[in-house]
Amino acid sequence: MKAHEFMNSHPTTVTKAMTVEQVIKIMKETAHDGFPVIEGGKVFGIIAYEDIIFQPLDKKVEEVMERRVVAIPPEMDMEAIARLMFRSGHSRFPVVDDKGNLLGLVTNSDVIRAHIERVTPLKVETLKKTLESLHNVKVTFLEDNLLLRNLIPTQGKIYKDELSAREYEITLGLAEPLLVVQNGQRYVLVDGHHRALGALRQGVEKMHCYILKLDHEVELGLEKTAEKMGLKTLDDIEILDGLSPYTLPLILENGVVKRLV
Repeated sequence: MKAHEFMNSHPTTVTKAMTVEQVIKIMKETAHDGFPVIEGGKVFGIIAYEDIIFQPLDKKVEEVMERRVVAIPPEMDMEAIARLMFRSGHSRFPVVDDKGNLLGLVTNSDVIRAHIERVTPLKVETLKKTLESLHNVKVTFLEDNLLLRNLIPTQGKIYKDELSAREYEITLGLAEPLLVVQNGQRYVLVDGHHRALGALRQGVEKMHCYILKLDHEVELGLEKTAEKMGLKTLDDIEILDGLSPYTLPLILENGVVKRLV
């Protein structure tokens, strides 16, 4: 789940030319305690309650705003945003494109909403309908603990930083079920590669899975793709060093994007 799926696409904003008094009025009207500072559609700063509390009412936003802004690319994972909020203490991040244009705003409420939606069977139901439509099969939903060694992966590469995060969650007992398609006697892993490999590396033999069982064998595109990539077991997944581009925030300085790498 990505930032663009949960962000507010029309957040309240202020301009550099506004006064502290005007910002206070907007805070009262909206019940929000901070806003992106925009000029020409670009984010040039962030202003929050703590920035203005002791400032003269006629002072300009430009004089008191925070110019170094931590922002979010639209494809950033909501889980990564949650961790960033926890580490930074910030409750909101602007979502921007590569040129610093404001696309929306993600708040801690959006992170909570993403977590709630993540643990519902929405993704399972969507995949079930897709399989039934594409392959003219009847799909039965099951839940069971499956041997990780029996899973056929469909993702050839994962990032080490995300893998480490999933391993940590597993030690805390926070791992969510894997999503698997049963095609004949084969179990094809659709979602949860980081969790599955992380668990395997920690000596876990089985994990709880949401299983979509097909009533007869079909030629799955996912399996063909896995075969082309030489994927037979979780051990065949390549672990990439460095940071996943989907877990990195952006830094804006005077409206200029500086991607963290």
